[in-house]
Amino acid sequence: MDAKGAGLTAAVFAVVGVGVGLVAAVGAGWAETALATAATGETARFGPVFVAQSYLAVTATALIGAPLVAGVLGVLFGSRAYDAREAAATSGVGGGVGALIYGFVVVALVVVSQGEAATQAHGVGDALGPLLTTAVVAAVVGAATGALGSVTG
Repeated sequence: MDAKGAGLTAAVFAVVGVGVGLVAAVGAGWAETALATAATGETARFGPVFVAQSYLAVTATALIGAPLVAGVLGVLFGSRAYDAREAAATSGVGGGVGALIYGFVVVALVVVSQGEAATQAHGVGDALGPLLTTAVVAAVVGAATGALGSVTG
């Protein structure tokens, strides 16, 4: 395994996680404003439920991006490797650790952005299961695409 390559993969995940997390926070904040803060009548009564669903949807959608990033980075790093096993190990470890960082950054930014109407929205602890699942899937995707990428190198 190339520790430098795995670290670089994780660093790319962190940078992408900040970008995705900021966009997710803005999108969820927009939904909160539209569904609760500016709402009247029945919408105001059900607003917190809609807001919680919006935060959940934004977070889940953002987590879907981690295996995609792992796949792209796996092929890129794998294409520079001479050995399929090394490429798979580097891209797998980098993808798994990177996806964990990415997920924590995204979830933290979304949770920190929650406003007063988000009383029923998820916290960081609620997202641990999906975060770990995302990291495992990204590690597998990274390893597989790293090995595939090494064939092109």
